[in-house]
Amino acid sequence: MGAKYSCQIVAGLLAAHGVRRVVLSPGSRNAPLIRAVRERRELKTLNVIDERSAAFVALGMAQVSREPVAVVCTSGTALLNYGPAVAEAYYQRVPLIVVSADRPAQWIDQDDSQTIRQPGALGNIVKFSCNLPDFSDPQGEMAWYARRQVNDALLAALEPAQGPVHINVQLGEPLTEEWPQLPELNIIRELRGEAVLPRERIRRLAREIADSRVMIVAGFMPPSDRMSRAVDKLSALPNVTVLAESMANLHGSRIFHCVDRMLTLVDDADERLRPQVVISVGGALVSRHLKAYLRGCRGLQHWSVGMNEISADVFKHLSLRVKMEPAEFLSALADALVHEEIESSYAADWRALLPADEVRHQRMVESAPWSSLKAFSLFWPEIPVRTNVQLSNGTCVRYAQLFHNPEVHACYCNRGVSGIDGCTSTAVGAAEVYHPGKTLLITGDMSFAYDLNALQIKETGALKIIVINNGGGGIFRFIRSTRNLPEREENFCVNPGVDIPGVAALNGYSLFRAGSEAELLSALPEFFGSREKALLEIVVDPEPDAEAITEYFRKNCN
Repeated sequence: MGAKYSCQIVAGLLAAHGVRRVVLSPGSRNAPLIRAVRERRELKTLNVIDERSAAFVALGMAQVSREPVAVVCTSGTALLNYGPAVAEAYYQRVPLIVVSADRPAQWIDQDDSQTIRQPGALGNIVKFSCNLPDFSDPQGEMAWYARRQVNDALLAALEPAQGPVHINVQLGEPLTEEWPQLPELNIIRELRGEAVLPRERIRRLAREIADSRVMIVAGFMPPSDRMSRAVDKLSALPNVTVLAESMANLHGSRIFHCVDRMLTLVDDADERLRPQVVISVGGALVSRHLKAYLRGCRGLQHWSVGMNEISADVFKHLSLRVKMEPAEFLSALADALVHEEIESSYAADWRALLPADEVRHQRMVESAPWSSLKAFSLFWPEIPVRTNVQLSNGTCVRYAQLFHNPEVHACYCNRGVSGIDGCTSTAVGAAEVYHPGKTLLITGDMSFAYDLNALQIKETGALKIIVINNGGGGIFRFIRSTRNLPEREENFCVNPGVDIPGVAALNGYSLFRAGSEAELLSALPEFFGSREKALLEIVVDPEPDAEAITEYFRKNCN
């Protein structure tokens, strides 16, 4: 075969469409792709050997930078190892660009080494996929086809409803050869008009809900001053209350940030607190309590706002889909509602819960034994200003719902599909691109054990890691489905038994350990103050740990 023009097309168009970072994993079949990427000065590369980790690293980069990031792998099972991160990117709506090298089509299913059916392998979890043939004529139809397909893939990834795409590149022998200059790229651009409702239509919607009890519910979103301002406008209205999870990354004095805490005080039968209209923005919610509460509200109207292709009917009351940027819609709705005569005590009724919430929370935390709950209450307020927090799935993301620190820059967690795989790798990627402050990963010992390869990546910035070591999957000790099973410890909690100090030493992390309240308070200043990467292991006894969180949610345990 001739020169690998397809590789030059892919690399050139990545740069032309605004991709600045590419995560590479070594291989022979993808050697021409790696070479083409490395020759583009606009593209900054990071080498990650393990493809499972590489894709999550790219995901973390894209989450924080708000820019598309590409991952490049060799042929065979390497592509399948991207699957979990690509699925997460799909449901988080993150523009992850998957580029996989492949054998030519005639060699698939012919017992040739390292070959599988790669085209369409990620079909259910990408927005677009294409399969580029190998070709040698840079002016022929195959070159034109390749340019068009790569342009289409990148435009699909960057649409208002963003998401991952897959570019599969067939490459025949020889893989190393003369490298003539590609004569033409043919960049396709796209002009998009903003989806904006007419002002009169928004005024009609405002009139519809002016006499209603309105609740804004916010799931995971990247931080946005524009979004915070829009929500702040709405939260000032007497008939509006705002419940925002930690990962909604909203700032405002009238926002209820600790959703699960508040719901422990809410009587499901109290009509004054029940919303009549719920407006949801952002991604999937962590709180099972909130979902259960809203599903039980009879006659509820649910407005889902966003550029998503599908609006989830998570509360079973979906009545209106608003396909518009949430900040734009909420700001316009607030402006329209200001002109309505609204008489309501709804916001005041919710705010009346705050004193009791604070008293109850402090009482529960102070009376708790040494546990994850106690540890969170001590370290969460001490997280330094401008820190990006990455949370693992399981108990860590749920504990974070109970505390609020306005100095935290943003909270992230892989809640698209909520797996424990890749949490550390995602944090490593985030640390690579976030430089205004520190990146802090808070994880459990099981999630930490699942993704140890991530710690071998050399370029991790000043990553800080807190590992809650509670002897395995602590969540299984308090959720209803597993907490009373006789097989719980052996088959569900499964203590990984990782030598955390040994792992820290092996990977160049300064180690801090705390097995009591006094030890934690002593370790925090140096742990957070150090400029080097550091790991803090917090050791708690499993049984009191589960009892503490169960008692906290005694009213309505998960």
